[in-house]
Amino acid sequence: MGKIKFSAKGKPTSNAAHQDVLSHGLVVASHGRHFVARDEDGKLWQLFGKGKRREVAVGDEVSIRPSGDEQAWVEEILPRRNLVYRSDALKSKLFAANLDQVVLVLAVSPPYSTELLGRTLVACQHAGVPLHVVFNKVDLFDDVQEAMVEFTHELNEWTRGECPIHFVSLTEAPKDAQAHMLSLLEHKRTLILGQSGMGKSTLINLLIPEARASTNEISMALNAGKHTTTHTQMHFGESGLELIDSPGFQAFGLFHLTEDELLDAFPDISKPGMRCRFANCQHLREPDCAVKLALEGGDLSEARFELFMLLREELRSGRGYE
Repeated sequence: MGKIKFSAKGKPTSNAAHQDVLSHGLVVASHGRHFVARDEDGKLWQLFGKGKRREVAVGDEVSIRPSGDEQAWVEEILPRRNLVYRSDALKSKLFAANLDQVVLVLAVSPPYSTELLGRTLVACQHAGVPLHVVFNKVDLFDDVQEAMVEFTHELNEWTRGECPIHFVSLTEAPKDAQAHMLSLLEHKRTLILGQSGMGKSTLINLLIPEARASTNEISMALNAGKHTTTHTQMHFGESGLELIDSPGFQAFGLFHLTEDELLDAFPDISKPGMRCRFANCQHLREPDCAVKLALEGGDLSEARFELFMLLREELRSGRGYE
């Protein structure tokens, strides 16, 4: 692909011949406020947007107006089926849109974060996207079967058993892992998430060997150079594989949720909460609190209750509650 041409301010150059031509594209990579879309002919375009049109996510279907040989403006972001993202009090980080599922890669080394798992599940439930957990590096266990039982129990404490768990060894048993993961991922668009070091890139390269070459091509289109590891990108493979690789992260803020939306993600709290004596029960020290009774009786996971209280406090603190 030829070198991208920029104006003095780094925006796409004007080309009158393109002004009235609209094309349809799929956003396949993002790096900050720079994006790349692939049109129906397979050509890559570097995208620029104004206002709300800058809020583009990988997986978005967009209408674009070319303004040069390889640059275009985002004319419209087409309606999304879903969107998975994280946010803090100041900004949002869009992961991907129009997904069939999300895969969170965990491993025993480096130590995984159960809180991050809980937060990811809440975000996926809010977006209406199924979450799968892939537990990598099972070769590090002394007793694989015993460890699988132990970790399944721990993960279910955080997910209520709602997330299928897949135990693999991407490096020591790659053929078995490949066969298992293909059955899960083929003909679907999947966002791959996880902390650094868990095996996200290993999984993608195992399933789509051409991913590295694709990354280099996208890097050129993004003009990202040495920063290629920090962008989000969709990779395409055989059997309808569409894997979206996102940089490893350590935090997953959920400031975009309302308290009601947060409560919707915790039916194990909202349902007993309907039986509390007080309609506005905070589940702290109020008498006849059905949530506390469920907790004491073992019907409610202490880990999930603590996560809910932490997330609720974050929302209230971020919105100026006393």
